[in-house]
Amino acid sequence: MQRIFLVGCPRSGTTILQSLLAAHPEVISFPESKFFHYLLSDNLVEKLPNRLEVFLRDEIKHPEFLASFDRTQNTESKASWFVGVLDSLAAKQNKSIWLEKTPEHIYFIQDIERFLPDVKFIHILRNGMDAIASMYEATRNFHDLWGGVWDLDGCIERWQYAMLTSHKYVNNSNHILVKYEEILDNKVKILRELCRFIGIEYDAAMLNNYKQQAANLSLNLPWHQGIARDIASTKSHKYHQLFKQNEIVHVLSKIGWVNQQIAWQVAVEVTEPISDICGVPPIFDRLCCTIKLEGVELGTVELPVCDGIVAGAVLEDAIAAKFSWPILDRFFQYNPKTPQLEWTLFLQDIWGRQNWKLEHFYSHKTADKAPTVTLQNDFIAVEISEELPNIQVELSEINVLVKVGGVAIGIVIVQVQKNFVSAQKLRSTIIQNSGYELCIACVREALVGKPLNGEMSLRSHLASAAQQRSNLPDWLNAPGSEGIYPQDAVMFGRRLGAIGTSVSRRAALPAQALPEIASATEIAGEATIQIPLENELPKQVFYAPEIIWQKLSDREISHSLKSQIFDRSVTKQLPILAYHRIAHDDSNSITPQVFEQQLQYLKNHNYYSVSWEDWQRAKRDRNPLPGKAVLMTFDGGYLDFFQYAFPLLKRFNFTATVFLVAESIGKTNSWEQAEFAEVQLMGWPEIRQLRDAGIEFGSMSATHQPLTALSTTEIVREGTKSRAILERGLEKSVKCFAYPYGKVDEIVKHLIGASGYIFGVSYESNFSNFDNALISLPRIQIIADNFWQLITV
Repeated sequence: MQRIFLVGCPRSGTTILQSLLAAHPEVISFPESKFFHYLLSDNLVEKLPNRLEVFLRDEIKHPEFLASFDRTQNTESKASWFVGVLDSLAAKQNKSIWLEKTPEHIYFIQDIERFLPDVKFIHILRNGMDAIASMYEATRNFHDLWGGVWDLDGCIERWQYAMLTSHKYVNNSNHILVKYEEILDNKVKILRELCRFIGIEYDAAMLNNYKQQAANLSLNLPWHQGIARDIASTKSHKYHQLFKQNEIVHVLSKIGWVNQQIAWQVAVEVTEPISDICGVPPIFDRLCCTIKLEGVELGTVELPVCDGIVAGAVLEDAIAAKFSWPILDRFFQYNPKTPQLEWTLFLQDIWGRQNWKLEHFYSHKTADKAPTVTLQNDFIAVEISEELPNIQVELSEINVLVKVGGVAIGIVIVQVQKNFVSAQKLRSTIIQNSGYELCIACVREALVGKPLNGEMSLRSHLASAAQQRSNLPDWLNAPGSEGIYPQDAVMFGRRLGAIGTSVSRRAALPAQALPEIASATEIAGEATIQIPLENELPKQVFYAPEIIWQKLSDREISHSLKSQIFDRSVTKQLPILAYHRIAHDDSNSITPQVFEQQLQYLKNHNYYSVSWEDWQRAKRDRNPLPGKAVLMTFDGGYLDFFQYAFPLLKRFNFTATVFLVAESIGKTNSWEQAEFAEVQLMGWPEIRQLRDAGIEFGSMSATHQPLTALSTTEIVREGTKSRAILERGLEKSVKCFAYPYGKVDEIVKHLIGASGYIFGVSYESNFSNFDNALISLPRIQIIADNFWQLITV
């Protein structure tokens, strides 16, 4: 007889999964017995006989077994008796497998394994926000059946315990972990995996007959209403109805701690080849990688696990992006004659100009000898480890594809004067437009995954890497990928955006989200390679910034800084202000009168609006913005922005970015119903009118779910679906993202950047500075009283 226990956090989908498995012709299951919960809990053991009577007489209608129960027996004998009862029930039905489902048995796994050495366990895991909200609601609505009302922290602790306990068994062959959300998304795949684990053939009857099983097993308990409906994802979430924003933020902090504890842990040495990290169990979607340089720990890199793999190419890029300077510093230490590492030394080495000073690299007029080539069109590709040419061309500007170690890092525009571009003008333009990304790319292509030594210069290492790339056989490459990505991958090529922003970062994406990724990419007109046949998922999906199939240069245009007269002050720290509603009617609002006073103050003290691109270029160049700059944002897309805020912004000559919840456009703010009245949001007529008036729009996800609580697939869907909806409706690109509830972590930043966004904003309540990543800029939430303390003259 095969014995299976199904465990998990309460309200995590245990009954749905039990019903699916019980619909298999070889499996029998029962309502929750709670047997070991009562047997092994000091405060419940005396009540075990009463519980058995309810279970056997009332719930499964087999009171004949009660006579054989001996309450004087020891614990092991009672456990053996109960197993014998379930064995007998299965045998009577000619079943070879029984499945017992009691979520609380997760507390007694070791005891059950002691009683039954060959037992198997199925663990079901659910999104923390949904599971916690569901427990919170059930214990309030039916507290007499749940043993009382559970407070929020009590619900959190139960979920945390279930998650941490289940993950202890991830490498145990008698345990399997499945996600509730994956059952909803891919029922057949998950059921096949579970059948293999149990040792039976998958049977399609499981999907046809589970509703009757669900009706029988749920005992018509009130919190199981609707259990027999079709199994599908829902767009409504109970936490929107139950929790205020501060409660959601509290829950998210606890979920974040658990996410860190249960990430897949590995260690990587920078000076050894970086391979794909394969075979990650499907339950993991987060990798925490300890990075070591010649045995010395540098820190950690966190990356999403997509389809059981973390690609070596993505890991190399992440290592270089975070640790390029210490790696470069160690490389130069091998040459005792090398002075202390600084930016000038780096430029001298990669360009082979050891005697130049810093200003020589940035000046167009620095004298330098170079051969001259003639261009017949507006495009040329250059490799920085080779000597740059002077260029003759009868055009006003040219597009230059920049390669580092044989890998493209982007296109820059170079202005042509008198049909001529000097090699030094080409070099200085590349340096200025590439910024620190030049260092990241050099370290990634020349040093990461290789022994460090002082035998060759960095420039020589890059030349060698470029030569190796050119010699790779075709079968190692997906088309256009320079040997970086596997041949059977789907790749999305480089998006429009400045070098060094999120458009420069390699990323793997979950194959399950491919339809949403492809839709957003198609609407944006971006490059795609190898889309699989319908209903056929690829092994891996990548955002591949090296694949540049069109002229995607970032033009150095600043609309907000034109025709401005500035005072002598400068902005090194940018206030990014986060507003919600401008209205008269609730505590979530600032009244139009107060907002008018704030704008009047800003105007009187010479503040002016800047664009996201203005701040991106200031950060890249580490050059303060002139005058007193400010960037204003409004979350949610409320109709009162159109009615009250925009006319005031226009009167005082300010602009703003409005973040929209894409699937709620034209509807109401249902995500705030636990705390505030539902009010009307803007529809497309108002949004397009504001677009034409210069208001910028960004995404606040598709459904306003807290991304740090979601799986990698769900995060990407929230990002790409909202981008597709907004870009289709606005007929222009959307590059800004506001994280719902202001919560973001490394995984979310990585995936939102890979989903097509360059700028991301949170609620860190700080001014933005040059060290902030563009994909996680802090914002200051403005309420009626705090504006005056935060904004100073």
